Amino acid sequence: MDFAEQLRVLQAAEGNPAKLALATVDLAFPELPDADRTALKEALEAAAIPHWCDPRILATLMQITPEESEVRFARLRKLTVIEPFPARGEGAVNVHEAARLAVRKWLAADHSDSFRTLSQRAAEHFQSDRSPAGQIEWISHLLCAAPDEGATELERLNRDWCSSARPEDHQALAVAMRELEETSLATGRAQVWILLSISWARVSRGETSQLGPVAIRVLDLARVARDARAEADAQCLIGDVLVTQGKLAEAQAAYAEFLAISRRLAAQDPDNAGWQRELAVAHSKVGDVLEAQGKLVEARAAFAEDLEISRRLAAQEPGNAGWQHDLAVAHSRVGGVLEAQGKLAEAQVAFAEYLAISRRLVAQDPDNAGWQRELAVAHSRVGGVLQAQGKLAEAQAAFAEDLAISRRLAAQDPSNAGWQRDLAVAHLRLARLKTGSGQLTERIDHLQEAQRIFERLVAGTPDHPGWRDESQFVARELAAAEALRPRAR
Repeated sequence: MDFAEQLRVLQAAEGNPAKLALATVDLAFPELPDADRTALKEALEAAAIPHWCDPRILATLMQITPEESEVRFARLRKLTVIEPFPARGEGAVNVHEAARLAVRKWLAADHSDSFRTLSQRAAEHFQSDRSPAGQIEWISHLLCAAPDEGATELERLNRDWCSSARPEDHQALAVAMRELEETSLATGRAQVWILLSISWARVSRGETSQLGPVAIRVLDLARVARDARAEADAQCLIGDVLVTQGKLAEAQAAYAEFLAISRRLAAQDPDNAGWQRELAVAHSKVGDVLEAQGKLVEARAAFAEDLEISRRLAAQEPGNAGWQHDLAVAHSRVGGVLEAQGKLAEAQVAFAEYLAISRRLVAQDPDNAGWQRELAVAHSRVGGVLQAQGKLAEAQAAFAEDLAISRRLAAQDPSNAGWQRDLAVAHLRLARLKTGSGQLTERIDHLQEAQRIFERLVAGTPDHPGWRDESQFVARELAAAEALRPRAR
């Protein structure tokens, strides 16, 4: 094909990104008969549906024989818009992201029946793949093929993963959901749960303070869609945002709505373990904000409800790691309010349960960074109650475990603001133990590390009042410690 012919092919695409991607077939295979080039363009359209493709996937999407798929796949690999994707197998490829998204949007807008059919076939193909990547791919295509069913399955997947999935899998799901949202390929309940999925992933990274507008939007969309479960989740998200802003009374009102809806749903279907779990979470959120306001008796009652439901679920299915995790966190919350009430021996028992379950979970899956983080927090809670009891050597050992894990996690993902804050707080806890004159240098070192981290966090999110307050607190502690230097010498 000479330059003039190539130019005619490109002009025929009229600047449409999808048509330009499909035109690469004409440019790469001008010698093929029209029918073969048309078939190859259809193969490129199909390959653009999933995030990656291989001959088996292509055969499923196009409903062709394995032999025919191999021929078309071999030709696809020669196109400039195709690149290897070794993460999904030696022979896997993917369509370049810009071209893939353009083709998907064009199909959805101009050939909606074909888009839904291909999405349905992709969903059916990946449904049996129980790997996190396979489940993400399945849910992504189901949301396009059957939005309402996809929304229900995404709700379930979010609930199943919230306590047990690795952080990187949560983030991968959020990335896939963000793609659907940004390309406007989902509406109604599907869009509501897509936005919630993205939001909860951001919460896990310490980005809650940035989610106010999204939370309000999700609540409005959930009400329009008449999805009570999504409305409850939206109220929970709003409460979380308000807590970061220090608006505790307003947060309590949002959490009360979360609890009221969760109670109604749990009463409608007492055998729905997922909704029972959400009821436990709602009690825990109410307890958190009550504790923050100093209403310890009411907070303890709320945490007791959380613990009772969590115990029941964990006993019902002992092999469910997510429910074991929920039970561990419920013990932690009870321990926290007992500690605040000065009941240190009882608090220590609760924190010991938290630590024991967290250790078991980490032993089952040492690479799960979420559980590693929970273990770090468990060590810190145990250290706190030991410190309050005057058992300083034991407290220091517990805080050192917290610091060691927090350092590893912060180094593993420096962009995770939540983990960076955990590291700063771990340094602060150890600094507070270094009260002797001979420990002043260690105290200052820990405070300096904490201050550096908080300064970075505040620089990254200037409107986060909690981090700003913590940074100022550490600065005061550091100034007081440094003022003692001359006397220490």
